[in-house]
Amino acid sequence: MSRFIVAVVLAAVLIPCHTTAQESITRYTRDFEKREGYFPLYWDSEGSRLLLEIPHLNQEFLYLTSLATGLGSNVLGLDRGMVADQAVAKFERHGQKALLVLTNPRFRAENTDNPALIRSVEESFPTSTVAAFELLGEEEDGSVLVDATAYFLADHVGVIDRLRIANQGNFSVDRDRSTVYLPRTRAFPTNTEVEVSLTFASDDPGVIVQSHAPDGRAVTLRLHHSLVQLPDDRFTPRSGDPRIGTFGVSYLDFSKSFEDRYESSYISRHRLKKRNPGALMSEPEQPIVYYLDGGIPEPYRTAFREGASWWNSVFEAAGFIDAFRVEDMPADMDPMDARYNVIQWVHRSDPGFSIGPSFTDPRTGEIIKAAVRMDTHRSLTDFNIYAGTTPTLGGAGDVELGDWLTSLDSNTSAQEFVMARRRQHAAHEVGHTLGLAHNYIAASYGRASVMDYPGPWIRLVAGKIDLTEAYRDGPGAYDSIAIRYAYTEFPSDEEESGLQAIVGEALASGIKFNTDGDNAAWGSYPEVTQWINGTDAVEELARVTEVRRALMDAFDERAIRKGEPLVLLNQRFVPVYLHHRYALEAAIKAIGGMEFRYALRGDGLSPTSIIDPGRQRRALELVLDALEPEELAVPERILSLMAPRAFGITTNDWFFGSQAAPAFDQIGAARTLSTMVVENILSPRRIARLVAFSAREGESPAPEE
Repeated sequence: MSRFIVAVVLAAVLIPCHTTAQESITRYTRDFEKREGYFPLYWDSEGSRLLLEIPHLNQEFLYLTSLATGLGSNVLGLDRGMVADQAVAKFERHGQKALLVLTNPRFRAENTDNPALIRSVEESFPTSTVAAFELLGEEEDGSVLVDATAYFLADHVGVIDRLRIANQGNFSVDRDRSTVYLPRTRAFPTNTEVEVSLTFASDDPGVIVQSHAPDGRAVTLRLHHSLVQLPDDRFTPRSGDPRIGTFGVSYLDFSKSFEDRYESSYISRHRLKKRNPGALMSEPEQPIVYYLDGGIPEPYRTAFREGASWWNSVFEAAGFIDAFRVEDMPADMDPMDARYNVIQWVHRSDPGFSIGPSFTDPRTGEIIKAAVRMDTHRSLTDFNIYAGTTPTLGGAGDVELGDWLTSLDSNTSAQEFVMARRRQHAAHEVGHTLGLAHNYIAASYGRASVMDYPGPWIRLVAGKIDLTEAYRDGPGAYDSIAIRYAYTEFPSDEEESGLQAIVGEALASGIKFNTDGDNAAWGSYPEVTQWINGTDAVEELARVTEVRRALMDAFDERAIRKGEPLVLLNQRFVPVYLHHRYALEAAIKAIGGMEFRYALRGDGLSPTSIIDPGRQRRALELVLDALEPEELAVPERILSLMAPRAFGITTNDWFFGSQAAPAFDQIGAARTLSTMVVENILSPRRIARLVAFSAREGESPAPEE
């Protein structure tokens, strides 16, 4: 027995009950550069190591990843400022290891005091342990030190997968050519920011990569990591309503009764609280501030500032005074810093999109950081539309396309036209980062939302093209309703009734909401179409067709400047020849068409309504008229001007291609338009609806008709 006791004592001595790192953090890092903050950082310049102190074991935080520099291709979508992933994470200590664990807020038991129920949900779904770190040091308060270099020097935004899927090569991170980017690696009281420069290497880079990188075998990009303290509990999550278009976070709540669906959600919105909660109108405790990229030049800078600032007046409808501001980004501000909402200026080699994403707390829907990206090419697209109208402006034969900043007409200059669109564009993308989804039906009731995709309202007035009201100057009625729903402050016991009153007001005033998915070309609701105007999409096609005829009749070399290559007439001709393409798409939806709403029982909305048979046939008539030979033809006077591609001029998607090169292929242009029309008419879903609706209503058109 005595030998056994001795063995136990020796084991207790040799195997410590609580393992301890060899050195304190203070001693281990004594020769390193410290960056104090939420997660303190230590830079070991000799070893090129970034050490991370973890003072908050088992404490959740927000972990955000993004792309600081871009590849410059719209096809690949790897943009400067690209938002990647967001998660709720925590560090756990297990012996001499620290694990980085992503929690799983998509599955919860929210409304219960039963810890066993909460635990049952937690144990029914996995967490994700994404990294393990050996401990280098620790302090008596429980803080531990790890070498995070290898973790940060990895592809955490999916560059490798994106390049592979796009057939651009098999890339991997070359650690020898990658490093921590110290100028943007900082620590602050509530967030720690780490940026790295990664070199992605491949022996078989694709054509797109080769055309964008100096050496396609080595693509160097900077990735950004933000470790952010969780917001405090003063934010009140808010449930959404399908009749108002707000983004949100979705999850399953297993504490709900069997009478309810487990599916739950909170809308996405910024934290905005009144300084005087009981006042009808009040300044906020903290306004929402967006910062304009210092690289945005004029006249864009003024246009973006004005358009984004429209939201300030909208917030007044929600009871806030000066709740929204747009300011210039200070020279020393890091746009990737999670503390700041930014509007960045993004360049690509090809036409692309602007976008309004944001980082959101997955638990509550609180918007943490807005990261708007405004594309430079959009203005060129808008200018091509404007230039195509130039020969018709004022109806004068001597109108020329001069400098784009010069007024060509007593009513609207090129700059006014383009910047009107960019103001609306900035408001649109910022609207997304305020929590608002697209509303593709708003143009049908007074261009009532910047969250629609507005086509320019080009009118024919007394035989002349009129651009004076091409784009609405300001937000609309729907924008006010949506912001009021998302941001109006109510006493907790009055919130539900207050929100329903806002929705009721919207329904009573004819405000509608239809969004992504409903606007597809095979869809059934004519007015739910991008880039159109008018209350009746079928009759709008008739109006737009007349405008197109006027544009076609007048089109000539005045659509380009004197001295420019005539091949540029091709890209100016595209928006003229296809001027009615979206109106055609909308009218086709009336064939086998059905209007619908996101109705709730008892709200008085008609959930579905088959489009009147007479209107369906009117739509078919107008659409088929567009396929008449005289409508598809390109006049010889235009064909004779269409020069081949000039030496040194690169054509792109803005040009009509030609199977008859070097000649302009008018048959190809007609084929492009007619194919779009016929394929949309004969969409399998449309044919199926025609069959179903003709069986339900004898007067509805049948497929054989």
